[in-house]
Amino acid sequence: MNTCPRCHTPIDETDNYCRFCGRSLKPGTGFLHSHSGIILLALVLGPFALPAVWTSKIISAAAKWIYTVLLLAMGVYLVVAFYRAYLMMQDAAQLMLGGF
Repeated sequence: MNTCPRCHTPIDETDNYCRFCGRSLKPGTGFLHSHSGIILLALVLGPFALPAVWTSKIISAAAKWIYTVLLLAMGVYLVVAFYRAYLMMQDAAQLMLGGF
């Protein structure tokens, strides 16, 4: 008989979730590995959500590739946007210092 890693109560071998605390007992099957969890992670972490995408056992391989392409596109967009903002700040600093 195993014990839950969170609450350390005895669990059955066939349990997918702990009966006492509700933790997922199978790696890659919790909320953060579901579609809604991946989308939430993507909004918060951006491209850093990719490990959760690929360790998920819930979503299909096609969905993993779609999430990967979207997250990488989001990452490229953010890099370009930050670079443009940096250039704009440099131009503003030059104008403020009088160097036309």
